[in-house]
Amino acid sequence: MEIKNDEIKKRMKQNRFVTNNGMVLRAANALREKYVDLSELRYALEPSITEAELTDCINYLSRSGFVELRDVRTHEIKYLSDADFEELEAIVTPKGVQLLNGRISDPCITV
Repeated sequence: MEIKNDEIKKRMKQNRFVTNNGMVLRAANALREKYVDLSELRYALEPSITEAELTDCINYLSRSGFVELRDVRTHEIKYLSDADFEELEAIVTPKGVQLLNGRISDPCITV
């Protein structure tokens, strides 16, 4: 049975998403109790993760409750869909810490 190029690309993208989610979560956790600007996170992870991939990861991690996003100026809790990328900062939630420490798992995150 032959696998088509489109299928190979799809599988590679899916695997990369799972790996990238773990990388983003670990990077956001580096400061532990402090929020990290998403623009600084992007800079720290380039060129390993593209901006589009980082956006996908941040969206997944925040919607799944592993990171919390807030407005840099007002400190109001937001989602990525609520503000520009550069206006947000992130912190790992207790659920994210549990995942990083192996107490829970998620099929879309490899740590």
